[in-house]
Amino acid sequence: MSTLSEDPNSVKFVYWDNLTYAPSGSRSPEEWDPVLGARLYETYLDHCVEAERLGYAGLSLPEHFGPSSISPHPNVMLAAIAARTTRARLVSGVNLALLHHPLHLAEQFNMIDVLSSGRLEIGLGRRGDRAAFEHNADLIDGAVNRIDHPVAKDDLTPAYTAFLQDAEVAKVTVWPRPVQPSVPLWVAAETDESLAMAARRGWNVFTGLNLDPAAGGMSKISVEEMVARLHRYLEVGKEHGHELSMANVAASCFTVIADTDREAAELVRDGFVSHIETAGGVLARMAGADPADSPLSSLAKEGDTGVQGVFEAPAESYLRNPFALVGSVETVRAKLEALTSAGFRRFVLLCGGVGTTHEVAWQSARAMAEDVAPELFAATSGSGAVAG
Repeated sequence: MSTLSEDPNSVKFVYWDNLTYAPSGSRSPEEWDPVLGARLYETYLDHCVEAERLGYAGLSLPEHFGPSSISPHPNVMLAAIAARTTRARLVSGVNLALLHHPLHLAEQFNMIDVLSSGRLEIGLGRRGDRAAFEHNADLIDGAVNRIDHPVAKDDLTPAYTAFLQDAEVAKVTVWPRPVQPSVPLWVAAETDESLAMAARRGWNVFTGLNLDPAAGGMSKISVEEMVARLHRYLEVGKEHGHELSMANVAASCFTVIADTDREAAELVRDGFVSHIETAGGVLARMAGADPADSPLSSLAKEGDTGVQGVFEAPAESYLRNPFALVGSVETVRAKLEALTSAGFRRFVLLCGGVGTTHEVAWQSARAMAEDVAPELFAATSGSGAVAG
């Protein structure tokens, strides 16, 4: 299958699942059920196979640490997906570049590209110092896509350093070499500064996922404002010799589809609250406190706007967010049409949002393909129609 950014006039979708492990008592490690965990992994792989058949152009999952999502190292799962699928692009969505050694990530990415016969798309997120992120992202890009890439001694892994003598810069070639002559790289970007950084390098961008709990679940900016920023991204790319289009932009959208708008909105809100409470319990336990004494819950009580906003935001607020494909089939279809009319052509569907159960996620992913936009999915699958 062509890369996500190719075929710029078509609309493409990426299936993303949070892999939420949410049985009763799942926040207690003493009650961890490996059988249930294995079943979740296997079911997700089955869903990836089905998503490919339904016409999803890409398959993705997050890098999340803790019991609310058992996907701390998504590249392991991407290797398993590579063995089970044949056409869909495999998208790391996203690896946090500052939490790992960039050369180790480059080695993993190259292995996945070879295992998948050249279907990998690298996704990187910042969470940390901007300059440090740019440095690591440049190093990953160079190590994956270039031979004899110059790497400063301080940036080498111990395995490389052991073979370097007195030179301060090593010419590094990461093995295995990828199948693709240039593995696509996507970075999470929303501000003019981060979008310009990506544009100068010719990188693709994830954007749109700007849910602001402090604003009651609303987007921080309007679709029109985001499109204006993206047009500047395209202009900066052109100034630096890169032919970019809206096909180089993927709107990341929380996606929950239910029988009614209210049911869908409540599923999203309940998932967010569950995720925050679980994360708070993990942090409390790490600090040696009672998991019930969550520092995040305390922040909410003390008026922290972000955390408090999640707990207090009415479920309906998620319906008003233009980047959240949340609601009934009719509501989500209208939201999708508004985004495509604004120029968006690539969508990462965060099915179920954060903290929502795996079953809800797949229900929503299937409804998008079969009920909301079957003609768009049929065009991607090449089958002419989507089977029920």
